[in-house]
Amino acid sequence: MTSSISSTRTTGPDAGRLAAAGAGLVVVLLVGLLVAPLQGWTASELSVVQWLSEHHAPALDAVTAAIGTLASPPVGLGLLVVLCAVGARRVGVRRAVVLLGVAGLTLAGGIVLKILVHRPRPDVALLASPPPVDTSFGYPSGHTTVAAVLVLTALALLGPRRSRLWVPVGVLLAVVVAASRVYLGAHYPLDVVAAVVYAASAFTLVSVLVTTKPAQRLLSVVRLDTPAAREGDRA
Repeated sequence: MTSSISSTRTTGPDAGRLAAAGAGLVVVLLVGLLVAPLQGWTASELSVVQWLSEHHAPALDAVTAAIGTLASPPVGLGLLVVLCAVGARRVGVRRAVVLLGVAGLTLAGGIVLKILVHRPRPDVALLASPPPVDTSFGYPSGHTTVAAVLVLTALALLGPRRSRLWVPVGVLLAVVVAASRVYLGAHYPLDVVAAVVYAASAFTLVSVLVTTKPAQRLLSVVRLDTPAAREGDRA
């Protein structure tokens, strides 16, 4: 789940990443449009959500509710800004701003995908421990998308060498947020799986696109990186 921003052309490995990311987005969209609406599929997912809803524990309810607050889109956006502001000391202001833009576009794309698929959330009337009513669409999970984007942004700020050590932690955090959304009854399992695949694909796609020459020409208008920041990024 790592990503980097550089001035290379989209050839070789970058072309492969671009193709994989595009394929991931197509799969997420097709699954949302063709699989998610199937009544049999939804019924099987609902049985999982109902089982979890019947086995709630007060302590776990409190933990998952707190996770929901931290991974909510408004709070998550604030955390992204703070994360990039802190990371700017290491990678340079320009690159931090570009990464913030990549993250923002990924989150915005998730909203568009929700509207395109327009999958309802689990019916709270069918749950033993229902969550607060949320009338927004459920596919992909917004909270899970936020968590995955936060992890991807943090790994990108760390750089390729350091991020390898933190990938397992990042994956664990995303999985915990995803599981908490299903546990609370706010989403079907497919919603959170799609959110992780979408976030990884969209973040990678945008990250590669900003390395193309047209994008670099636009970004060159604001050159705020210093030589020291670039050296620090290579460390």
